[in-house]
Amino acid sequence: MKTNLLYKSIALITAGFIGACGGAKNNDTQNLLLAALALSSGIKVNTATELAKESNDDYNLNQFGLITPSTLGKWVNNWAGTKPAGINGKLVILQNGASATAGKEYIAGNGTDVLVYSFTFADGASVLDGGDGFSQKRNSGLSDTIAIIANGTKIDTILNRYGIDPNNDLVVFVSSANANSHVQATLRGFYSFRYWGFDHKNLAFLNGTLPRLAVTDGNFVPFSSTTNTPPSYTNRYTIKSVRVDNTILMLPLEDVITAVKAPNNVTLAGLTSSVFISDARSSSGTSNEYNGVIKSTATEVAGKYVGFEGRIKGAKEVRWTDLLDTEFRFKSKADLKAYYDGKGYQAGQTAIQLCRTNNRSQVTGFSYIAILGYPSTYYDGSWIEWGSLTGGGPAAKLPSDSPFRTDVPELSEVITYNVAGDVDVTLPTNLNTFATTTRKIVEEDKAYKR
Repeated sequence: MKTNLLYKSIALITAGFIGACGGAKNNDTQNLLLAALALSSGIKVNTATELAKESNDDYNLNQFGLITPSTLGKWVNNWAGTKPAGINGKLVILQNGASATAGKEYIAGNGTDVLVYSFTFADGASVLDGGDGFSQKRNSGLSDTIAIIANGTKIDTILNRYGIDPNNDLVVFVSSANANSHVQATLRGFYSFRYWGFDHKNLAFLNGTLPRLAVTDGNFVPFSSTTNTPPSYTNRYTIKSVRVDNTILMLPLEDVITAVKAPNNVTLAGLTSSVFISDARSSSGTSNEYNGVIKSTATEVAGKYVGFEGRIKGAKEVRWTDLLDTEFRFKSKADLKAYYDGKGYQAGQTAIQLCRTNNRSQVTGFSYIAILGYPSTYYDGSWIEWGSLTGGGPAAKLPSDSPFRTDVPELSEVITYNVAGDVDVTLPTNLNTFATTTRKIVEEDKAYKR
């Protein structure tokens, strides 16, 4: 009781201080207020800047974020003697499927403090919402999403299935196939755990795929044809025990709209005052999504498309494949910085990530947050949502004056409508044309921890 009163007193004092500082910028004021309110519930609300953690120039020196095979090998072979400072628990390796190399399908765990599990990251990233995946179909208040960040219950299920202690264990994500798509799918696990509060020191991603590790870097780790058996606990672990709020990593539609309207005068709590919209889709190839070629954004229903193609106003083409080398590893930190400088990124901007379904943008987002240390957030709805919210064209879904209509020049560029017969009439599902908010998912996730 006394603790609660203390938290509330601190919040009130801080709020009073904020009210007296009329000269502060709106962002600073709102961020201070968030901190005060966080104290009242015992939960620290982090900003995008606080969640960005810069990598070493030499990836071999990293103890979290992007790690190399030599670092992983050191840990696997002698976890007790090499675990990073601040890590008191196990090394848990979540491997996205099995390698095709016979006898080397998996990294070998020791069954005690080094545990390796196969995890199909792509499962759940569809309307069916099945399997182990980190994605889930949820309602934003405006409509259902195709696949968005999983809720707290599903995350807790993952933690207990694999016996992951979110406060003490180090989780390493490993891609098991030589494919760009495997890299993006695996990184969705990193994003999901970070969103739900995992500290940066408790998460890592292997730079390079398992087949490369098995063939080129095979001396670093032992291999096995099987994994450890998941413990499948019941309610031993919960993400509620991590007393931080990292929900700034997912930006609801209404906040994206606000940022797009005034990209250099952003007053959204948790973001910096300027944003850089990073579109991981491409202007080349057969789809040419970035340039709004018709029928380029298919939904989960074969042969059906969003209402219009194009891009968010001001979005820069940041092709996710440009960030990886021919062996599916992230390029050097210097190369990545030069690439973003060439795209017009300015120091201090918060990057808003998107692609079609926020899978390709897992690669771009990781490069900002965990390599360059740039503040970033994800528009998880991405173009599959944005391109469906039409108030005009041949297959309008919203009233013409809806605040969530996106097919207007102040919000979108190269607007190209698909013909009515090609538009998926069911997308988005459960559309509420009278909705007043798109923050339902974020608010649900905040409430889960309180």
